[in-house]
Amino acid sequence: MSEANTVRKKTRRIRHTGRTSQVRIYLGKQFRFFINESDWKVLPMAAIIAGLVAMVIKKRFFVNMEGSLIGAFALACVAIWNGCFNSIQAVCRERAIIKREHRSGMHISAYVAAHMIYQFLLCLAQTALTMAVLRTLDVPIPVAGFITPFMLLDIGITMLLISYAADMMSLFLSSISRTTTGAMTLMPFILIFQLVFSGGIIPLPEWSRPLSNFTISSYGIQALAAQSGYNEQPMTSVWTTVAGLKDEVIGGTVTVGEVMEYMDNPSLQKYRDRVAVKALTVADVENFLDTENKTGSDEVLSEPVTVGQIMDFIRTNKKLEEKKDQTITVNMTVGEIMDIFGEENVKQFIQEKTAQAAYKQEYERSFENIAGNWVMLVLFILLFAGLATIVLEMIDKDKR
Repeated sequence: MSEANTVRKKTRRIRHTGRTSQVRIYLGKQFRFFINESDWKVLPMAAIIAGLVAMVIKKRFFVNMEGSLIGAFALACVAIWNGCFNSIQAVCRERAIIKREHRSGMHISAYVAAHMIYQFLLCLAQTALTMAVLRTLDVPIPVAGFITPFMLLDIGITMLLISYAADMMSLFLSSISRTTTGAMTLMPFILIFQLVFSGGIIPLPEWSRPLSNFTISSYGIQALAAQSGYNEQPMTSVWTTVAGLKDEVIGGTVTVGEVMEYMDNPSLQKYRDRVAVKALTVADVENFLDTENKTGSDEVLSEPVTVGQIMDFIRTNKKLEEKKDQTITVNMTVGEIMDIFGEENVKQFIQEKTAQAAYKQEYERSFENIAGNWVMLVLFILLFAGLATIVLEMIDKDKR
């Protein structure tokens, strides 16, 4: 009698054989894990991480080039971190159960589909929390969007796709890991690869640049930087550095002849049309003399002087030619030099030129660019979900 019962136990199959019904069953199991195994803790953790990042980027994001790139990198890190921790232990912690149930008739495709649905909802909740925290902490995200009517929704879609792609990557890593310890040991190396080779903040050597094409972070940062209008904003770091040197003294001894010869330098010739000394008005003279009864008149007393006019005067002046062997010692501060050309003119010039040098085609704010990065993130999602399915389909051959 006992022998017959043993035979029946060995031949017993899973009652629900349809993939759809199995998806519902395993989806219910995931929600029980969410409540009973404290998987819900990933939600407050996502809010805390978002708060910490928001405090760092709130005065930078959507403000200038550097701030937008830093903000894009930081938000991509948040999304990848959330996604990785969601599922890095999801499969390996129940590997023995999966193997047993697969032999009893469980469809691996149904199991992975249930995980995809559950993990998508989890990523969606984390993204919503992140966006709420950014808004609450006054990160300067514009109201009007570029793809959708709202910029917060635009960024939310990108964050969701980054997080979900990282989630599916971790699901695959969990599928090939023997234990939870092994999965957690593997994850830091994957995170380092994702962040270091993203090509965002850290400049990559020429040989390593193709590696960024294989990172989720690269496409996420490109989408976020494009949405923030990276190429349309000023580059302020160089000007900030120069402005901090106002009191530094620049000096040296040169001959009058050397100064005259320098006027023919091609690097100086291209600035001939730039105004070196602005037009002088009656109001300017009154302010300079600090007169009591100021008229505030805009009457022009002298026309603006261009760099070209100064160059021509120095190069053709006969008196200077006679004294070309005479030495000149100059001791001026950076601030005094800027006053000669006008501080605002210098600031505008430096910011324009540095912004042109920092322009990046991959951060272009266009529908094709942003949508193209979204498509690449979707492909990563499907790739890792497919790889997880393939690996788990061979779980019966696993002797571990």
